[in-house]
Order: sequence, then C-alpha cells, then structure tokens
Amino acid sequence: MLNLKPASPLLLLSALTACAAPGVQFPSLERRPYETSAPVAATAESAAPSAVPSAELATKLNALLTRHTAANQDFLRGLGAVQATASKAAATGPGSEAWVNAQLMLSRLDKMRAGSVAVLREFDGLIADVGAVDADMAALVTEAQRPVAEDVAAQSAEIARLSRLIGE
Repeated sequence: MLNLKPASPLLLLSALTACAAPGVQFPSLERRPYETSAPVAATAESAAPSAVPSAELATKLNALLTRHTAANQDFLRGLGAVQATASKAAATGPGSEAWVNAQLMLSRLDKMRAGSVAVLREFDGLIADVGAVDADMAALVTEAQRPVAEDVAAQSAEIARLSRLIGE
C-alpha cells in the first residue's frame, strides 16, 4: 500500500507562485461603467440637441412617455394607502398583523412601479440603438428619458423609506 504524505506548505506555495507570470496585472474586480444600475445615458455635448426625431422615433417616445405616465399615476394612487398602513405598522413589531399587511401593501406598490421600470429599460435600449447611429439623436432620447428616470428614482426612494419605516 502506498503511503502518501501531505505536501509541505512550502511546496504548495512554490507551486502556486509558479502559476503567476511576473509583471502581469490582473483586471480589476470593480464594476465597469456599463454594469452599474444607473440608466444608460448618452454623453451630451450640448445642452440642447439639434436633432429632430423621425416620425417613427417620436411615436415611440410618446408611447413610452404615455405608458410611464399611466404607471406613475397608478403608483401615486396606491402610495397614500401604503403610507398610512406603514405608519400604523411602524408602531408594531415584525410579525404582527399590521406589519404583515404593510409588507403586502408595500409589495403591491413595488409591483405598481414595474411599468415605469420597464419603460426606463426600453428607453435604455432605445438610447443604445439610436446612439449607435446618431449621437445627437441619442442625446434627444436621453433628454426625453430624464423625467422617467427621475420618477423611477423617486419611487425607489419612497419604497426604501417605507420599508425602513415598517422595519424589514
């Protein structure tokens, strides 16, 4: 029978250092700019884009903005009830009926904002598609996206605030 002894730590260390090439730096593990959760934004060279959108693009933009407006109104309609329920739940502990009810309502409120988040995602894709062809047009689409991004950020902040108030 073979008697295998564990390798000495020095032997293992020398084997591992042999794998590294001298002078080679490994890539950073930091997130790359396109991996952040921030919406895609085209770099704007001027404050007012000089491009005029085509009829097709204008129709897409108007449809996206209309969808966002409807989704944002749904969110705002449900917000008052959730705020009242969350205030009541703040005085109770986790697991109480008020706390569970507030969690359910907060979850429904988060679902109500899904339409706005989807519109923001579609704007990001549109900016990428248009930006590959025309930078001025991408700046125009980015400008149209701005109110949607601001509303989604405000929705996220309000949901986070209510979540802290309830005490997740």
